[in-house]
Amino acid sequence: MFNAILLLALVAGDDKAAEEAIERFKVSVKGAPTAARAAAATELSRTPHEKTLTRLAGLLGSEEMPVRIAAAKGLGGFTEYKKKATPVLTGALGGCTKETVDLAVAILEALGKLGDDSALSAIQGRFEDKDAKVAKAALASAGEIKKSTSIDPIIELMKKYEKVTGRDAKSRNNTNTSGVDLGIPGGGDDPQKKLASDVLPATIKALAAITGEKWTTSKEWIIWWGRHRNAPK
Repeated sequence: MFNAILLLALVAGDDKAAEEAIERFKVSVKGAPTAARAAAATELSRTPHEKTLTRLAGLLGSEEMPVRIAAAKGLGGFTEYKKKATPVLTGALGGCTKETVDLAVAILEALGKLGDDSALSAIQGRFEDKDAKVAKAALASAGEIKKSTSIDPIIELMKKYEKVTGRDAKSRNNTNTSGVDLGIPGGGDDPQKKLASDVLPATIKALAAITGEKWTTSKEWIIWWGRHRNAPK
């Protein structure tokens, strides 16, 4: 009985804290400029609760971009409510345009922090995004979630971008996973080569994060994965 009463008291306390946070948010955003509304969204996200989640979700599609970005970033801290926060974020991911690149990056980063593998389909769908910032954020997010289902698509992307950049996968044997001095030629004026050059180090980092291994070419990863694919988890 005592435990039940204590639980009810805690729930009531959480509800009250959320309602108070929402009231403070309403006051802060009334007639406020964009920067102040974004700061208010960030502050609201510091009180994770279903009620504040609902309020932040409403900002993702109906506010100016800095406010939407702040809301997306804030939802990355709702790990206790990730089963509700994840579909809110993936639903807001939408199509990427020049105007929404930073929002897409914020959403992908938040999904990585939530660590919900139900988001992997949406995350993996951005591995080949035409904007390097978005693609790298998607790869980093998959690296945070650490599920083996991301390994094959990342290796395939690595193979594709090795070919695009002209990187010689057979002759290079650099184990540096920092993204520096990996022998990846610059893209010059070719947008596809530049994209591949920018994103290729992120594929290596993501695979290293998922597996704990430090291979740096698709050939090495294919050999390693072939040996470990069916290993007991």
